[in-house]
Amino acid sequence: MGRNRIASIALASLVAGNLMAGGLFTQNNQNPIFFRQPAQHAVIGVQGAYYDPAGLVFMNDGWHFGLGDMMAIQTREVTSDYAPFAMNVNNAGSGTRKFKGHTFAPVIPSLDVVYTHNKWAASMHFGVMTGGGNCTFDDGLGSFEAPIALLPAAVNALTPVFSGYDADIHFTGKSFGVGGQFNFAYKIFDNGNSKLSLAGGIRVNYLRNSYVGGIFDYRLNTAMGMIPAENALKGVMGQFGLPDAQVNAIANALGADKEVDCVQTGWAFNPIVGVHYSVGAWDFSAKYEFITSMELKSNTDINTTGLSQFNDDAKVQADAPALVTAGFNVSILPQLRAGAGMNLYLDKSADYGNDREDKLGRNTFEFVAGVEYDLNSKWTVSLGTQVTTFDFGDNNDYLTDMSFSLPSWCLGGGFRYHFTDRLALDVAAFNTFYSKANKHYSDYGGAGATYQAALGAIPGVPAEVLSQLSVPGKDKFFRTSLTFGVGIVWDL
Repeated sequence: MGRNRIASIALASLVAGNLMAGGLFTQNNQNPIFFRQPAQHAVIGVQGAYYDPAGLVFMNDGWHFGLGDMMAIQTREVTSDYAPFAMNVNNAGSGTRKFKGHTFAPVIPSLDVVYTHNKWAASMHFGVMTGGGNCTFDDGLGSFEAPIALLPAAVNALTPVFSGYDADIHFTGKSFGVGGQFNFAYKIFDNGNSKLSLAGGIRVNYLRNSYVGGIFDYRLNTAMGMIPAENALKGVMGQFGLPDAQVNAIANALGADKEVDCVQTGWAFNPIVGVHYSVGAWDFSAKYEFITSMELKSNTDINTTGLSQFNDDAKVQADAPALVTAGFNVSILPQLRAGAGMNLYLDKSADYGNDREDKLGRNTFEFVAGVEYDLNSKWTVSLGTQVTTFDFGDNNDYLTDMSFSLPSWCLGGGFRYHFTDRLALDVAAFNTFYSKANKHYSDYGGAGATYQAALGAIPGVPAEVLSQLSVPGKDKFFRTSLTFGVGIVWDL
């Protein structure tokens, strides 16, 4: 097959998936410290500007800064079984194709700023809330190839003229969703042994997605060699005595090249409330992030794909779900600390477009735990884990091959080096281990329904021919992910 290249990332309106960790649309890894110790829910530190704003009032008075960068290296792999793939002129007669994508995102920044004074704390967090990189599939994707793979078989059921197909598919998607979070916290009481504080804030979210590409140079193999698919179809359809207008319409719908050049953008706001309680060596915290209801508007230069979400001025829903977090930290020894927490993403109450959230069996749940130990006054080492569970419904109906999440567990670790009492360096790595998932289709890629509609308009086409166009198929999903983080924490 000609060189197929698809560069795509997780777009909330179409697909679900993130570069690193978190729920379907929300990345929970908002600071490099998370990679070495994921249990940050009840932290008293500058990273609390995202994880625990209420706990910030218990920091020393003054300014506190955290600056970090994270890097992600990922692969996404889909093994697709679909009998019409056997007619790909370069697939050696096999109905199985493996599509593998690669992601490299070297710059995923984060910034935390905190100011504390007496009973008050004000803070700001900036980070990448979703997306942030590209995923490049050098051999395309099954859902892109299925419609063009079925065409030779569909036409051959009427009159055997095609022995294969070829096409050049390239589709580039670039997406990033950033958030600026602003919080205020107030200390209710601090009597030495027990403490209580509350926080409230708001996050300003911006999402931008761009799409450029399509299906080009689609050709069918005939006795006269490779011929542009649209021209070949016009010749075949003309044999059925159809009006020229109908012949041209069918040939254009099934054989013409497709192209898109579209940018989608949107703004949204979501409030955040939190509480922090300390007693003795224990710190407890809980936080609620309200749903982010976001609508993206399309600005399109060209769209011949037939996909309405790419039409100019089209609006696409792209919510981020409400989030409930709770956790604790405890000082077991002066030099040894541990923590654990949970995240509950209320996916079922969000609007992911086309009622996709209804395909989920339940909301997404995560559990995190970690420990850190001070080797001496300069070095701190830490280790932690995260477990993410999903329920993608019967037959994993929620999953798509463009981008997908999978149940996983993660292992992270790293160190902090204290240059001084006020300046420290964090370095960490975080590896995600994914399970595999399968999805079966009675009509792979929905290609059969498209051809039934087109060929069913031709007088005399036997019903048994139309019924054979719904060809079953299967996708097997798998992922890998390795991330790194480095950051500086500075207390003035």
